Amino acid sequence: MAIIFFESMLRQAFHDSIIARLQEDLQQVLLATHIEDSTFSIDQSQLSNFYKPVYSGRYYQLDLPEQELRSRSLWDQRLEVVDLEKGETRAWQTKGPQNHDIQLLSIGLKSETSGLNATLTVAQDLSIGRKVFSEIYGTKLIVNLVMLMTMIMGIFLVLRQSFKPVNQMKDTLAKLREGEISSFDLDTIPLELQPLASNYNELLQYSSKQIERSRNNLGNLSHGLKTPIAVMQQQVEALGLKDPQSAQALQKQLDLVHKMIERKLAAARITGDMLPAAQMQLPKDIEDLTQTLKKVHRTKNINCRFNIPADISRLPMHREDGMELLGNLLDNAFKWADSEIRVCISNHNQQLLLTIEDDGPGVKTEELAQLTHRGKRLDEATMGHGLGLSIVKDIAEQYKIALLFEHSQTLPGLKVTLDFSD
Repeated sequence: MAIIFFESMLRQAFHDSIIARLQEDLQQVLLATHIEDSTFSIDQSQLSNFYKPVYSGRYYQLDLPEQELRSRSLWDQRLEVVDLEKGETRAWQTKGPQNHDIQLLSIGLKSETSGLNATLTVAQDLSIGRKVFSEIYGTKLIVNLVMLMTMIMGIFLVLRQSFKPVNQMKDTLAKLREGEISSFDLDTIPLELQPLASNYNELLQYSSKQIERSRNNLGNLSHGLKTPIAVMQQQVEALGLKDPQSAQALQKQLDLVHKMIERKLAAARITGDMLPAAQMQLPKDIEDLTQTLKKVHRTKNINCRFNIPADISRLPMHREDGMELLGNLLDNAFKWADSEIRVCISNHNQQLLLTIEDDGPGVKTEELAQLTHRGKRLDEATMGHGLGLSIVKDIAEQYKIALLFEHSQTLPGLKVTLDFSD
């Protein structure tokens, strides 16, 4: 729009300059025009030399009732004009010599003595002026475009430089999320972003302390329960001499509590000094989980097979939540599996899937939907508190992970699928 407006202004200025020149030419020719004995004549010596070369681009013509007086530059051409009354003027454009566009300006004249009317016309060839105008406009347009591109490039460079600290913060946050660093290095953060980084460091420190406190409390609780359990174990052994049946029932419950304590202590050891923003590392964290669960279920000989592509090194969730989620699923697989568990991760078309399959007895189709009900256990004969899979469901909902229980196609048991693409 600005370019079109600029072009129209240039065209108007060009047109006004042509009219102004023609008015000067008209005054010059008028001064050279003389009326003698009821006749008009033009003194060539008083005129510019532009009117002498043929088709020079500057023309004049005096139209009388009986004759025409024309400049030599018109040669054998004539201007088609309209007769005007005294003092009347007319400006217009038409085709002239060599079929060029010309601008004309006419004025009506009248002899006071004889009453003879005449029309004086001057003309200017527009082709040369238009060529110069096109060159000027084209040059101006190119200059404007270059200036516009330079300005855009300058704005881009300024914005890029301005957002460089933000991109640096983004890279640092990515490292925090992946667990490569534990906090922002304020010495490398731009001054204007240091207050934000400092507040974030305080938040990370607070979260780390909360996680450490929870882990310590869990460890202390588990260790604190060992002594009462040892006393209860002695009492059960003593009871076995008097009431073997009751002693056996109590022994099962003591074994269950003992395994639960071992599992929680193992989980606390695995998490270690975990960063608040760290994600699960693959395959290391899953392998650590399975090694721990093998110790918990040491009475079974379970073969764990992993199919994890090398380009998938992390899961998009907090590591502690991931350990809780996969720990419960793998624990459930270890409980029911006979000899084999398979863990597979795939990523096709931005759809990240994790599947866990076992070769256990499986679950009836009508009971699959009940697996995530809190406290629901489909087999009371197997030790467990019935909360594991419901915790899995809660964590999956928190991260918007699609959770699917179905029959395994390759093994006799259950297949659990986690879809991280939602």
